[in-house]
Amino acid sequence: MSVDQGLAPLVKKVVVPVGPERAFEVFTAEMSAWWPLATHSVAAEKARDVRLEGAVGGRIVEYDDDGEVGSWGTVSDWDPPKSVSFTWHPGTDPQQAGHVTVTFTAVDAGTEVELVHTGWERRPDGVRARTGYDTGWDFVLGKYVAGIQ
Repeated sequence: MSVDQGLAPLVKKVVVPVGPERAFEVFTAEMSAWWPLATHSVAAEKARDVRLEGAVGGRIVEYDDDGEVGSWGTVSDWDPPKSVSFTWHPGTDPQQAGHVTVTFTAVDAGTEVELVHTGWERRPDGVRARTGYDTGWDFVLGKYVAGIQ
C-alpha cells in the first residue's frame, strides 16, 4: 500500500431498516445507547456515557462516573436528517483531529448511512491510525446497526 492510499478517505456504508429521521436521531441523540464505550473510548470500562451536542459548535463528550472525561470532537455541520460532520480526536491532540461526515440517504430497505473519515495526514501515525479505524469503524457501525434493530 502506498502512503497516498494509506491516507485516502476511509468510507464505510451500512443500511438500517428505519427512515433517515430515525437513523439520524439514533446516530446523534442516542449515541450512548449503541456506542461500544467499554472498548472504543478514552476511559474504557470506566466510560459511562457519550453525548453529541446537536448543533454546529456542539461537542462530542465522553463521561465517566466523575463527570467529563474529554472531548472527542466538535460538530462542524448539522443538517438533520441529511448529514452531520465533526472533527474527530478521541484521546488525541485536537490539532491532529481527523474529520468525519455521516450522511443519511433513504433507500428501499430503509436508510443508507455513509461515514467518511478524512484528515489522516494531520496525524504523525496517519497510515497506522487509518488501518486501525478501518476495522474500528466496522465494529462501531455494527453496534449502531444492532442498536436500531
